[in-house]
Amino acid sequence: MSVSPPAVASAQNACSTDSPAIGELAGSAPDLSTLVAAVKAANLTDVLSLPGPINVFAPTNEAFGTLLAQLGVTAEQLLSETALLTNVLQYHVVVDGAVCEGDLSGAVTTALTGASLTVDGSTVTDANGSVANIVGAINAGNGVVYVIDSVLLPPADSPAAAAPAPAAKNDHFVQ
Repeated sequence: MSVSPPAVASAQNACSTDSPAIGELAGSAPDLSTLVAAVKAANLTDVLSLPGPINVFAPTNEAFGTLLAQLGVTAEQLLSETALLTNVLQYHVVVDGAVCEGDLSGAVTTALTGASLTVDGSTVTDANGSVANIVGAINAGNGVVYVIDSVLLPPADSPAAAAPAPAAKNDHFVQ
């Protein structure tokens, strides 16, 4: 697995049947272990192995650590909130409009119903105006994993807003 820093959200040579699927690749990337634990807790492992193209914005362990500190919760507390976690994770997945070759740009629809992200070069902006930097890309057999430095949060009117937030400092979650 090679992680390359892109100048833009761009795919080259992804979706090759010779390459492992996104789920397998993410599982072998040490800096994505918190994401992998979250995917497992939300029971979304199979989704990342579906035929592509799929594009995933994958927050690093450091990005999750920053979010946990902001929320004042532990990883275990966050991982136990499966409804919320599922919606947040779906917000990081692009299926409609995902690319195996070329640039991913503009407003992209996520797997979270009715929610979108804006991709502009090497940044991704969520509906709340928070920006994540794309710090690397991993080509997979079914799409591309764009490694990002922040966890993106769904908009206030998304299904995630109706999900319960972790007990500590839940005012940081979209209510």
